[in-house]
Amino acid sequence: MDSLIETSVAARVRAHAQQRPGKTALIVEDREVSYGLLWRASVDAARRISACGAGAGERVVLQASHTLAYVAAYLGTTLLGAVAVPYEHDLPDSAVAELAERVGAVCVMADHEVAGAPATLPLEASFDAEPASVLDDDPVPTAAAGDLAELLLTTGTTGRSKVVALSHRAVMSVITNIICATGIEEDNVSLVPMPLNHVFALRRLQTGLTMGATVVLINGVVSLKKVFGALKAYEVTSLALVPSALAFIERTTKDFLGKFAGQIRYVESSSAPLPSATRAWLRGVLPQSRLYNSYGCTESTACCMVEYSHRADDVACVGSPCATAEIKILDPASGEPLESGYGRVAIGGTGVMEGYWGDEEATAATLADGMVLTNDLGCLREGELYVQGRLDDVAIIGGNNVSPVEVEDEINRFDGISECACVKASDPISGDRLVLFVVWDDGDEDVRGARLTAYMREHLEAYKIPGEVHGLDAIPRTYNGKIDRKELARLIDGCGSARNSEGSAKQVHEEER
Repeated sequence: MDSLIETSVAARVRAHAQQRPGKTALIVEDREVSYGLLWRASVDAARRISACGAGAGERVVLQASHTLAYVAAYLGTTLLGAVAVPYEHDLPDSAVAELAERVGAVCVMADHEVAGAPATLPLEASFDAEPASVLDDDPVPTAAAGDLAELLLTTGTTGRSKVVALSHRAVMSVITNIICATGIEEDNVSLVPMPLNHVFALRRLQTGLTMGATVVLINGVVSLKKVFGALKAYEVTSLALVPSALAFIERTTKDFLGKFAGQIRYVESSSAPLPSATRAWLRGVLPQSRLYNSYGCTESTACCMVEYSHRADDVACVGSPCATAEIKILDPASGEPLESGYGRVAIGGTGVMEGYWGDEEATAATLADGMVLTNDLGCLREGELYVQGRLDDVAIIGGNNVSPVEVEDEINRFDGISECACVKASDPISGDRLVLFVVWDDGDEDVRGARLTAYMREHLEAYKIPGEVHGLDAIPRTYNGKIDRKELARLIDGCGSARNSEGSAKQVHEEER
């Protein structure tokens, strides 16, 4: 795998187009795209980008979408040795123009003219060309492993997102980790429905293309008819989904996913903790499948992975360090390594970022001795990493450290709710307190509130029981599925209101305990 780390995704696609031009690379917009056609579209994108003045090291801002045009634009950009800067499809033009200025982009590729951008190239690609092998005059990827491949925006929920600079070596290191951990094969057909500017989805797309496999791209899981239609029509063998999407499929379809039990080889989740209840559901409906949960961040993705298919459940365990990764536990105060116990999780290896673009101060605060200093609280036991939430989220109650993730995992087992979120709040007397937000199932509010209270008293230590319970229509989440804890904290402080996926206001009401 060392040789893989020293190459690039574009170089791998070129090799597949040369060796097996007719093999299906992508299924997008209900059309099959061969490696030969993907390569032709990528070369065309590279030539248009080059004509716009972009060359090695120049930044090209890309509107991310589940289309051939976007994938070809990404590959065409990196084929030139330029740097891809993907952004969320629906980002306002003003924010796109600001991003382009921030990274000093030569041009923006989008499906419409972006006001204020230095130049806009149409994001387009044709399905009409015949699958063709690599031609003699096609460009050859020349970027070195240490050259920048991407600038990715972090998915913070408040403030200005940071811009993470990642080299080709870092990208290919993470892909290597995924290949080694999941055992993905060349004949795999993976379904990737998440946002393709986010590192989880982007790396799974790239992993499939690196392997010469097939990737099915659809935009989200809201249309379950489209999801299950794709599973059946294209004989999908692996799924990559965030935990909230898996929970949505479970709530909406119950055990319907089990109809594909003999077909799906593995399911991978990431981006947030996967509740025990969801793990148990997946084990039940897909008893023959390999089930994985990966851990990482934009600054160093898929650095640990756990297969929970046939092991005793512990939601805090995120598995062993992957092939190219290194994990250390540091004292949060001194930064010195800890021999045992919980501390700050630090991630090293060849998959870590170069730094934050244009922000030396943030880089110095996050990157030390080649390791990313996360804000996660964790420990190592017998070679596996256990994460108990964010350092800032951990509450100290009666002298005890309480992770909201631990509380959520237990309460998610209660059969009277659809989902929940626990957050730390301040208390004028005790310092910290816990507040629980739940989405109730149907039923009498007084009865279900009393049942939840009894359940918590039975299953949680007294200091872990939230002092308040609020009902919501839905738990607010970031666009990539993480619980938006900052939004919930604002609800507690009375500075805002939670919003559902359409953006309408939700009422919050306290349940009597």
